[in-house]
Amino acid sequence: MITSMHLRISTIGCVMSLAAVPLLAPPSAATGPVVTPKVINGQSGHPWSGASVYFEAGEGDEVSACTGGLWKPQIIVTAAHCVMDTRESPVTDQAFVTVWPPGANTDSVGPADVQVTSILVDWSEDDGLETSDIAFLTLSAPIGSTPISRLASEQEVADVIRSEGMLTYIGYGLTVPRNDPSGASSSIPLWLTEPMDDEFDDVDIEVGQFTTLGDGISSTCAGDSGGPYLYEVSGEILLVGPLSGGSGRPCEDEDDIQQNRGTTTAAHLSLANQALATVGLPPETSPAPRLELSRAERYFGTKVSKATITDQGLFSATIRTPLKKGSPIWVDVYSCDTSDCDDWTSTFEKKYRVKKGGRVTFTAPATAGQFVSVWDKEDDLLVEWQVLEQ
Repeated sequence: MITSMHLRISTIGCVMSLAAVPLLAPPSAATGPVVTPKVINGQSGHPWSGASVYFEAGEGDEVSACTGGLWKPQIIVTAAHCVMDTRESPVTDQAFVTVWPPGANTDSVGPADVQVTSILVDWSEDDGLETSDIAFLTLSAPIGSTPISRLASEQEVADVIRSEGMLTYIGYGLTVPRNDPSGASSSIPLWLTEPMDDEFDDVDIEVGQFTTLGDGISSTCAGDSGGPYLYEVSGEILLVGPLSGGSGRPCEDEDDIQQNRGTTTAAHLSLANQALATVGLPPETSPAPRLELSRAERYFGTKVSKATITDQGLFSATIRTPLKKGSPIWVDVYSCDTSDCDDWTSTFEKKYRVKKGGRVTFTAPATAGQFVSVWDKEDDLLVEWQVLEQ
């Protein structure tokens, strides 16, 4: 179980054990009543189904099934717990991981003719709270094309969390509740949509995770771990990250709110770049941070008509001062060299003249962490902003 500060999520339970036949049989060997293929009331035939990969890990009686997301033709992104029993246990030997072609019907298609060449994992916690559950599997050869255009950046994921945007999940898990004796699962990738849950957005964004909110009718279940959460923007299909685990009905026999938990892939670029290097692809780079301004600190009756900053660091503002027309003011951009700002370094300083009505319009270059200040000839501070990263 993963225990977080706000919900209980079953992690290992989202791995589908193939040792417990026929209770949790693989898709090709499910017994019991015929069940319409659904990720518990999900749907089939999504155009992004090629982003979903079924795989098995382990040997002998210790084989389990999971889902992965095909980020690149030779790289699968999945959950770390799909290839590790516990955080302290060794990673599954790559020779004992078998992958199927993307979007395959596992009843009619055999494993892909490839080998897993490396498994890179990050399954960690901080003070008992999980902070990551992600793994990258590199392959000896491409297993097919993927609809995924790129990773959603950390900022893009943060925006989707705050706006409670909708994500699409695609996976191969159980099609009945976990305690159903049939153990029926899907031989094809099935999908559902879930909105982001913003209740704990600050924590999720800080640690590189995300939470989705279910409806108690359709949900992921055992075998869906590691499957991809996706969304589309401007014609691009973005990979948010793999499913870690979930809670609530209909998968679990409990009355908890149905929620799922995932790891933001872009929060693990170092690991992602190791995987890219392994298959001979160039590294990913973090996009430039978005900038915003703190609330203006105003003095001596100064008013701010407008103040903006672009992501490229161009600050512009129009202010109204109590000064007479023609009075000089100075715009200073500086960085603090000490924690209490006893020492500082100015990177921009320019003199302006007050216009009619005390109005002044100016621009200045500034970066995250710097301060933009306006002073009069008496060295009195009129107004100041701090430049922040969103």
